[in-house]
Amino acid sequence: MGHSEIISLGTFGGAFSGARLQAVRGAVRVIGIDLGTTNSVVAEIVWDPNRGEPPAVKCLEVVQETPFGNYVHTLVPSVVAIADGKVWIGEGAKRLRADARLRRNRDIFYECKNEMGVRRTYHLAPEGFRCAAEISARILDFLRRAYLEADPKEPDRVVVTVPASFQLPQREDTFRAADLAGIPLQSGDLLDEPVAAFIDYVIRHREAVEELLHGEKNLLVFDFGGGTCDVAVIRLFVQPADRTLAASPLAVSRYHRLGGGDIDAAIVHQVLIPQLIQQRNLQGNELDYEARKLYIEPALLSVAEALKTGLCTELNRLRKFSQPDPKRLQQLTKKQPGRWPCPCPGYPDLALEGPTLSADQFEQVLEPFLDRDFLYPRETEYYLTQSIFGPLQDALQRAGLSRRDVDLVQLVGGSSLIPQVRDAVAQYFDRARILTDDDPEAMQLGVARGAAWHALWLAVFGRGFIQPVAHDAVALRTASGLLELIPKGVSLPYPSADGWIERVDLVVPQTSLHEPLKLRVEVVAVEDSRTLSSRTWLIRPPVNRGQALRLRARMDANQCLRLELSLKDDVRAEPFACTLENPLTVVLNPNQIRQRIEEKEELLRTVPKTAEEVAEALAELATDYAELGQYDKAIFYLQQAMRRRGRPVASWLNLMGIFYGRKGDTDREIKSYQEALRADPGDTAASFNLALAYERLGQREKALAELNRALAVGRGGPYLVLLTRILRGLGRSNEADAALKEAFERFGPVSTLDDWELAWYQHGAQIAGDEKRLKEAAAERQKRRKGLPLAIQAEGALPELQPAVMRK
Repeated sequence: MGHSEIISLGTFGGAFSGARLQAVRGAVRVIGIDLGTTNSVVAEIVWDPNRGEPPAVKCLEVVQETPFGNYVHTLVPSVVAIADGKVWIGEGAKRLRADARLRRNRDIFYECKNEMGVRRTYHLAPEGFRCAAEISARILDFLRRAYLEADPKEPDRVVVTVPASFQLPQREDTFRAADLAGIPLQSGDLLDEPVAAFIDYVIRHREAVEELLHGEKNLLVFDFGGGTCDVAVIRLFVQPADRTLAASPLAVSRYHRLGGGDIDAAIVHQVLIPQLIQQRNLQGNELDYEARKLYIEPALLSVAEALKTGLCTELNRLRKFSQPDPKRLQQLTKKQPGRWPCPCPGYPDLALEGPTLSADQFEQVLEPFLDRDFLYPRETEYYLTQSIFGPLQDALQRAGLSRRDVDLVQLVGGSSLIPQVRDAVAQYFDRARILTDDDPEAMQLGVARGAAWHALWLAVFGRGFIQPVAHDAVALRTASGLLELIPKGVSLPYPSADGWIERVDLVVPQTSLHEPLKLRVEVVAVEDSRTLSSRTWLIRPPVNRGQALRLRARMDANQCLRLELSLKDDVRAEPFACTLENPLTVVLNPNQIRQRIEEKEELLRTVPKTAEEVAEALAELATDYAELGQYDKAIFYLQQAMRRRGRPVASWLNLMGIFYGRKGDTDREIKSYQEALRADPGDTAASFNLALAYERLGQREKALAELNRALAVGRGGPYLVLLTRILRGLGRSNEADAALKEAFERFGPVSTLDDWELAWYQHGAQIAGDEKRLKEAAAERQKRRKGLPLAIQAEGALPELQPAVMRK
């Protein structure tokens, strides 16, 4: 049976009395839904103000049909399957994952939440199951039928949670899924998961509230679930006017290829398949990629999960009562009794007998997931490992905080209950208070409960439990100064849920009678004057200097800024409009590269293309795979691209050289650069890279000759720094000093340098021992780690502002 504990509002009950509730008549029913990657949960609050009792929340136990009878639980696996002529949702679908007849994204669908907002179709699936939004709609419809079965009364408000990193397309897909499921969502009915989890914690642990009432607190929410790892850094404070708890999101980091499922896959391939091979007296190479990945892994994932969960439960139990002997812990082993079929081509009767997982084996599996030094993803053919400290450190860097600046760390998600994970996070944030639960099931229900409390606040008070605020002011840059649009510290949405700021004190800066006027529309964050957006508005002629402009702007509760500009007295002129998502929050989602790859591969598969177009698409895929560190695959795609093109391409050969260099294959690296120069003798990038390769090998005369070819075309800063290095190695110090002096003259301001140029600028400063330039470069790198964009300006003149409203 599921966990359906009823949690009362308790001391918050005082808020639910008096004049503020005069508009509430009769019982209020609200629903909170955690639409999770691995599991989904629905929570309910039914509250009648006439009874004089505070509200209470409970998670609904959902009846889920399986091939072996009904299963009742609060957790509904986010899995949909089509088998035996019917659609299975939840536990029934999850149990079919081991069915060798089913293929992912054809007749079984899971972890589809990671593909919300992505232009990917499941082209083998039947109608109604062909994209992530449609699969999510099936799950939401299943949950809707569950809460209506519990009480046919339609709820007054429904709130659905989403990852804080979800951008506009992903949120729109969530709205679409809810609409397809018959769940009407209003503005503000999507709640960020970290906020929902914290709301639930605050209500259940009232002592935490007292701590939050004193000054600002930096909260880090670490949500390590079955399929994702989300980190949100939030600044919390109490607004003095009404004592409302307010929150400003600072940074969000989402890794959707890092979760408990990845640990399960590692257990399958590192522990269970070796046991299977040993039991059946197989040779290691007898089970090929197809057998291991497409047949055995799906069949044994649930076994791996059960072994992991059982072992963690036992480890936590031993720790709870005493400090266990480390030797005893190492000897601890969990066994899953029974025979577990995993048939595959050539082995129809293959099965694993009584699989086991020892604590020592589990430690080895977890090692790369808890590594503080090597944070990059390490991917084999079968599974991916990634340190949890990757998203943690990314989020902190982009929020501009150190781990010692964090006051509160909340652990959320089933995988954060792994004792080694909890220990690693607690040791890393050794000055922070760790907020967590010991009950695995209760922890997995917190997001849905928080969503229900948020829904109740919306239904009763017309605002959320935690008030989002803008932690910095947002302004429009004008020729006269800054025009503030969104004040610092203002509650969101601003100016209201449906309202707009309107200004008519901007004017056109120039007259243009025959050519379109280019007006630069630049939005900045006031505190550090960073540019959030710089775009050009083309105004059709004729247009006169001093002509009035109308500006409209608003920022919603999700920090989405909308800006409109138009000619005040000319309705025929095409207006300017733009939308900036989370301009004040740094959102890091490295899995966007994978999503981009999936979209491109989808287009290659489904949209007819010429050989030239295919070649370009393959080259783009190569650069994407290289960003993931998969250089063999990147080189393969570049080779295929040139085969489609039918001739060598210098820029692609140069890239191949770079990728070979990163693999440590110097011979092929040099050969690739040489081939690039044969294809285009004027390719200065290939000349630079070839010179650098020679210099690293100590072949400085060759390096100098090659670099001089590039310098004859242009004398850029990085080229001159490399020249300095080569000349110093040859003992020609005076020439080296002159080259370095010229290099700094050639570099522009550091804010205008791209990352490659900035790296060579910093290297030049190191050679010169120039502390001032080193600090300047380090500060610029820090800005970029926080996600601040380069100072790239759009074309055009800035609008002018009347002096009376000028802000400098």
